[in-house]
Amino acid sequence: MFLRWFAGVLLAAASLNAAAEIGTIDQVPAATLLFPHFEVDTSSPDGVTTVLTLQNASASAAMANVTLWTDFGLPTAQFNVYLTGYDAETVDLGLVFRRVLPITAGDGQDNFDTISPQGPFSQDINFPFCGDLQTLYQGGSHISRSIVQAHTGQLSQEDFGVLCGSRNLGDGVARGYVTVDSTNRCTTLTPADAGYFANSGGVADNRNILLGDYVIVDPGNDRVFAETAVHIEADASNPLTQPGPNKQTFYARFVGFGAIDNREPLPTAWAGRYAADRTDVDYWRDPGAATAPFACGGAPAGLPSGQRRVSVFGADGGLTGLPSGDLFPFVQGTTPGDGALGLNQPLGWLFVNLNLSSPVGPLGSIRQSWLSFRQVPRSAPPGFGPSYYVPGVQLGNAAFLDDPVAP
Repeated sequence: MFLRWFAGVLLAAASLNAAAEIGTIDQVPAATLLFPHFEVDTSSPDGVTTVLTLQNASASAAMANVTLWTDFGLPTAQFNVYLTGYDAETVDLGLVFRRVLPITAGDGQDNFDTISPQGPFSQDINFPFCGDLQTLYQGGSHISRSIVQAHTGQLSQEDFGVLCGSRNLGDGVARGYVTVDSTNRCTTLTPADAGYFANSGGVADNRNILLGDYVIVDPGNDRVFAETAVHIEADASNPLTQPGPNKQTFYARFVGFGAIDNREPLPTAWAGRYAADRTDVDYWRDPGAATAPFACGGAPAGLPSGQRRVSVFGADGGLTGLPSGDLFPFVQGTTPGDGALGLNQPLGWLFVNLNLSSPVGPLGSIRQSWLSFRQVPRSAPPGFGPSYYVPGVQLGNAAFLDDPVAP
């Protein structure tokens, strides 16, 4: 326990020295974490899985609300994680999909600190409304029995009735993304529920205290991908994120574009390096409106969607392609580089503007997004050669209603 606490102090101290800025996504303590991509093999515990790490960068105790979303942007599972000051907890999504949740406990439930550790400089308190949740988590009943179906494109009766909420790729791998919000008490709400945010008397607060990262482990191919979570700051006083009409914030589609979530939005365009036969692009993209369950085999209204422009360049800066079509069509997914993107040069770079070509919705064509460039030698045998993420370069930010000019 001490080693975990000590590592947390070191990471928190390093991160707190960074300069935070609303409207630029930087790696600083945040009120919301976005884990933009996960994969879990639901047919075998030895298959691909994803492990999240959450950390409290503050000496004060924290409550984090974890929400799982499908690749079409529908919330499914939700649970709370309690963090003492400078604490860190891991969330194994492979276990979550088997209805086994991480067990944490505040001071009243854990007097001897055998569940949630307390370091010499950390606070350990009780948060409201947490009394019954630990029992629920131990039994797994807080997670839907159809959670696997909800994330693999099948009829998910407990989550969506006779409808579906995700794509069915036929491989038994659950996909989606995760958000984690700092909250002022235990809750059973998600960010998609009315009354969730503090400006409407809800549970999500604006404390910028959370840090996170994640690892996708693929034992069958001897691959490991590690990446930092997207750190999204909150500020109720900044002109970009204080409440007001027609504002783009991270959760704008759930709050009527009124900015009561106070969360800064993400970029709208990207640049990134690629290498032929080894680069795929993991993406997260705001659909522009809250999505709803749909008839299985279909998709929510407004999806798939196209993009403003994609330009492919060689290492010498020469334009080698202008791929078109719905290349990043859903809320979350992976776009193969050797397919429609045409990343066929030995080395090169990619420009992507993920705004829409034509105005749709309250803020026109603006679409916040996140890209990570997954590097793996596809033609090599399993275990041969490195596998890793290369972060994309942010161009613009949806807070400024940016629409960067394509090269």
